[in-house]
Amino acid sequence: MIYKKILSYGLAFIIGAAGVFAVGLYWEDIQSQISTLSASPFIEITNEIAAAEQEKKHEHSEEEHHGENIVKLTEEQIQKMGLKFRTAGPGNLILTLSTRGKIILHPDHLAHIIPKVSGVAREVNKNIGDFVKVNDVMAVLESRDMADIKASYLAALSKKRLAASSLEREEKLYQEKVSAGQDYLNAKNVYEESIISVQLARQKLRAFGLENEEIDQLANQNDPDLRLYQIRSPIDGTVLMRHITKGEFIENTTTIFQVADLRRVWVEIGIYPKDLYKVKEGQMVEVVVPVENKGSQAKLIYVSPIVADETITAKAVAELDNPQGIWRSGVFVKVNIATEKISLPLVIPKEAIQNIDGRDFAFVVTPDGFERRFIKMGQSDNENVEVFSGLNPGDQYVADKTFLLKAELGKTSAKHEH
Repeated sequence: MIYKKILSYGLAFIIGAAGVFAVGLYWEDIQSQISTLSASPFIEITNEIAAAEQEKKHEHSEEEHHGENIVKLTEEQIQKMGLKFRTAGPGNLILTLSTRGKIILHPDHLAHIIPKVSGVAREVNKNIGDFVKVNDVMAVLESRDMADIKASYLAALSKKRLAASSLEREEKLYQEKVSAGQDYLNAKNVYEESIISVQLARQKLRAFGLENEEIDQLANQNDPDLRLYQIRSPIDGTVLMRHITKGEFIENTTTIFQVADLRRVWVEIGIYPKDLYKVKEGQMVEVVVPVENKGSQAKLIYVSPIVADETITAKAVAELDNPQGIWRSGVFVKVNIATEKISLPLVIPKEAIQNIDGRDFAFVVTPDGFERRFIKMGQSDNENVEVFSGLNPGDQYVADKTFLLKAELGKTSAKHEH
């Protein structure tokens, strides 16, 4: 009995172990089949379909993105906008030195009018802002000094006439041998002295501001008013200052008018020592008032060789034509001085460039429309800029009014978002 039990337990153990081994083999077979199934053509086809769908979505996204960079316009719209086109290619940049300046009056076109004699203002004919011409009478003084000078001139004329008459009589008597030759010579000497006296008196009148015409009229008048002294403008210009009132006593050291010809002014410019070698007389400079959107060209006529201690700059002066009087003395301006001209392989005007989110771009003409191209820029001057990338030589681009295309592009982007 004992042997039978041991035998039955041993058989049971062997059968159990065999079952476990069979289950292990079966599980390995299942895993092998699953692995085979994963590498089957069905799974490969499924993966290819998923990849194709993903690529299709990517291409669709690119098409939408490309569409956002295109502006399509009709010929009528293009003409209405007045767009201009250019071909990308080489160009020149004018490198400039920017500094500050100040408009000042041209010293050769400025007159301080001071009376040559003292007197009382009888008439004042001009006021601040009036335009005057050369020899226009600006004021009239009553002056005792002027009366004395005019009287001396008239007295010299009278002596000259008397001396001339005496000489004529003595010359006739001498020729008739009635009087001695010495009397004739004395009369001739007196006449010549009278001529010198008239010339001296006339020169005094000229020195006190009287014109030749006035002096001649003085000699022809029966009862001239010797006190009157006419003060005339020495130049054409505008009255900037008046310091005379009717009835006021005016000293002969007082500036009673200031007249300036504003059709030409100066620009006083400060140049730092490090830039002095770039600046030379004869160069053209651009004078600009950015706030007023105003600019003009001027010519450098002077560059100081001395650097001032107070400003640490050297003074330069440019002469600026001002026919319309738009440049006012005392106004501070920006001055751009062209210092160098360089040639570059690809240059476009600044008007062709727009910016969005800090990125610069231009519009290129393509068969699909006007394509926005982001560009990388280099050096620039007041009008043009160098392009490093984004444009190629030969590309046709929109040269101005690109802000209109930028607005149209914004409308296109808004449509794509919806």
